[in-house]
Amino acid sequence: MTCQKCKGLMIEEEQPELAPTAVIHRCINCGLVLDPLIQKNRLGSRRGKESFVHAA
Repeated sequence: MTCQKCKGLMIEEEQPELAPTAVIHRCINCGLVLDPLIQKNRLGSRRGKESFVHAA
């Protein structure tokens, strides 16, 4: 996976403090962290913008 911010390498890390099976993605270059909640919110905000643009 490639980092959205710096195009660096994203690695998967387990985060048991979030949930027993939680896996996050962290960039080894800039430190950007994406967890499932962040990804879900970003996808939701993109869908909202797309529907708004098509309505105009």
